Amino acid sequence: MRKTLYLLLLLLMSGCDDGILNTAPSNSINSENFFETTDDAMAALNGAYQPLQWPNLYNLRLWSLDMVAGNAEVGAGGGDDGLETKQLSEFIVQPDNPGVDDIWRGIWPGVANSNFVIHHVRRMDEIETGLKNRVVAEARFLRALYYFNGVRLFGGLPIILDPTSDELMVSRAGVDATYDQIISDLVAAADVLPEAYNNERHHETGRATKGAALGLLAKVYLTMGEYELAEDHAQQVIDLDIYDLHADYTRNFDPNVTNGLESLFEVQYSSGSAFNQFEKRHQGFWGTEFTNPRGSGLSPWGGFGWGHVTKEFVDAYEDGDQRKTHTIWQNGDQWEDFTYASFYSSTGFNIKKWVRGSRSVTGMDSDLNFPVIRYADVLLTMAEAINEQGRPAEAEPFINEVRSRAGLGGLSGLTQEQMRARILHERRMEFAFEGQWWFDLMRAGPDYAETYFHDRGKDNFDRTKHILLPIPRTEMDLNRNMEQNPGY
Repeated sequence: MRKTLYLLLLLLMSGCDDGILNTAPSNSINSENFFETTDDAMAALNGAYQPLQWPNLYNLRLWSLDMVAGNAEVGAGGGDDGLETKQLSEFIVQPDNPGVDDIWRGIWPGVANSNFVIHHVRRMDEIETGLKNRVVAEARFLRALYYFNGVRLFGGLPIILDPTSDELMVSRAGVDATYDQIISDLVAAADVLPEAYNNERHHETGRATKGAALGLLAKVYLTMGEYELAEDHAQQVIDLDIYDLHADYTRNFDPNVTNGLESLFEVQYSSGSAFNQFEKRHQGFWGTEFTNPRGSGLSPWGGFGWGHVTKEFVDAYEDGDQRKTHTIWQNGDQWEDFTYASFYSSTGFNIKKWVRGSRSVTGMDSDLNFPVIRYADVLLTMAEAINEQGRPAEAEPFINEVRSRAGLGGLSGLTQEQMRARILHERRMEFAFEGQWWFDLMRAGPDYAETYFHDRGKDNFDRTKHILLPIPRTEMDLNRNMEQNPGY
């Protein structure tokens, strides 16, 4: 019975889309007789992708980490609106914070659904061997991605791989063991996944590829401080010779150019979903409505005004940086027939990056995809990995390629420490409001993070505590073997 309920949940999470989430769910499924056809396997796999779309992860909580990391203030409508993110941003968060609970609960359905696919598809005789191996490889990539987000935010996690186990009180593994599992999944996935799809069957647009697995591996190794391995895997992505930077930075955030030249992996969104606008299964991107200036009318519900960008962040742009115009609303900026004024924000600035995703039936179903790994990330990963091995001059071509696209001059003759600071700065500007800056700060180290936050008046940040989120109180209450993070 437990397996039946598990698969029922998995399939109810799979939705309808003209991309990878196209299989209509069933409401009466038993796992023992479900996995019989190719369509069954693909329906289950689609269910493993869908938690990426949820507000628990890329649709709200992960890009909101840029506000926690000091690039913007929450804004919103005042009162309790966005209170959980304000508490995170002020480092007064407790284990009962709804935002923390949201993120935690976004990880495990993805892990569970991936486990279910891996376990059952491996045992199928009715599916072509090559496709079977690819489906399992996609699920392993997804499981690694869910775990990678989790370990960076919460530390060591319970390693749960067997969907048939009745063990509910699973203890946390160590950080190293968690990363070992992530690496194992990604290495296996990279060995099997194709470099690209022809999209002739099984609605392949947006599925994980070899480049996505290698690119994520490079980020994993960079996070672990395994710089030689990070360099090696970033170089493997470059050697595929199928990715490049868009000449125009804004094409990464255009719903007409999804899964484009620069994209290694992105979360797929579509407008016109049949689900309720605030339902987790809803398949439209929320970021456009959330970040458009409040009451601007730029999106169907007027805009929620999340993300009052700090003046410090705006001033951090170098003169001539072309990314600034697309990323930040400034007084006098125009979009179609709308003119921005500084009164829309308490700081005078709003997030502008997602404005092009305004084609939606309701305010909450923009068809703009969300970038998880872009080629610019590979180049800056390469630069950082090389520099951390003491070769700053060799890092120059990779950071300068990104800077050139932004309209900036090249860097040369820097020391390792100077190059380290410039790479970190470049990442902050390149990936603004894409949910990367918090992780970059934590990778820079607790001392760096504490100085950064204290310099910006966030004096509550404690390097011994706030480098991790608390394990949610609900999880602590349910699992007697769960251990809380230090300081909470």
